[in-house]
Amino acid sequence: MCDCSKVHLFEVEFKLDGMTVVPTHKNCGFALNEKQAEKFQKELVKSWGFEDENEE
Repeated sequence: MCDCSKVHLFEVEFKLDGMTVVPTHKNCGFALNEKQAEKFQKELVKSWGFEDENEE
């Protein structure tokens, strides 16, 4: 798992892990941990201009 302190939107790439697509950090090459993946998803949804379905 990635232990980098900050992961920016442009530093994430997607790789296959078996039959699953996993977001990984470009600098260290490790998969994002749960907290980083959740933050990345929120930033991605915000940058695309969609409303976050989880926030009510």
